[in-house]
Amino acid sequence: MDFNSWNIVWSLCFGLLATLIVVGNLFTICIFLKQRLRKRAHFLLISLAVADLLVGLLSVPIYIAINTIPYWGMPLPRLWIDLYQFSDSFTGISSMFTLTAISLERMYAIGWPFRHRTLTCRVYIFTIAIPWITTAIFTSIRLLLYLSIITLESFVYSLIVFLNTPLLVMCIAYLVVWKKQTTMMGNQNYVVRETRLAKTLFIVTGASLLTWLPFQILTLLLYFGVIRDFLYINVTAHTIKFLQNSTSLVNVIIYPFRIAEFKNALLQMLHCCVGPRDGTNETESIRQLRAGQFRQSQELQVANH
Repeated sequence: MDFNSWNIVWSLCFGLLATLIVVGNLFTICIFLKQRLRKRAHFLLISLAVADLLVGLLSVPIYIAINTIPYWGMPLPRLWIDLYQFSDSFTGISSMFTLTAISLERMYAIGWPFRHRTLTCRVYIFTIAIPWITTAIFTSIRLLLYLSIITLESFVYSLIVFLNTPLLVMCIAYLVVWKKQTTMMGNQNYVVRETRLAKTLFIVTGASLLTWLPFQILTLLLYFGVIRDFLYINVTAHTIKFLQNSTSLVNVIIYPFRIAEFKNALLQMLHCCVGPRDGTNETESIRQLRAGQFRQSQELQVANH
């Protein structure tokens, strides 16, 4: 099978990825909203999950469509290509700028903990809105390119700025977090809790960048003609695109290993979804607890006799 061109295997791989992204991020949103994890810092994680959810609902399915339609010998409407470009830019940029907002929130929590505690919900709403507003601005720039108001060269330079700015901000923010948490004094429990969350989000950010950056680099290399005549460009592009879309699955994989409350809530939700509905749906811990209570009652009866 020729993987340098689109085939049924690519469709299945991207289809499975889209399903995992949608299901995983829906679980994430439900857990943070319903399982008593609605802390202020988690509002930003919900916003990130929404951005990743849109990747699974819009970007990946449209990518499958624009490759499958020519595969079946049918003409590809220009509307599908434009729709994909706008949706892919919107979801990718919104996710990246939300990660930037998260890094700034963690920097403030570790560097200025007493001021951080006094932040109002209005500040968090503003922090959540800024990445989406910035994403809308970038999408508007792409619309100007689509209407031929600006040149492709101007758009590429604006793309470089939009990609490098959040990277620079995140590096500075987590550098401040690293330096501050080593010299932090005072409420040690608060520092440990906030630092652990900061480390978790740093891992999420780092993993997201590792899966997201290769496609951006490939795009720039293609624009400047560096690898234009590369023989296996199609299989390389599909593979790197799959890796880029996997960014929206990173948080779903990392949260259960790093956030104990999230793991417990996820296990509880999975147990409710797939567990039996009759009286046999007790967890092992509950059965052990009841067995221990029964043994204690028997020992008490023996002691009384």
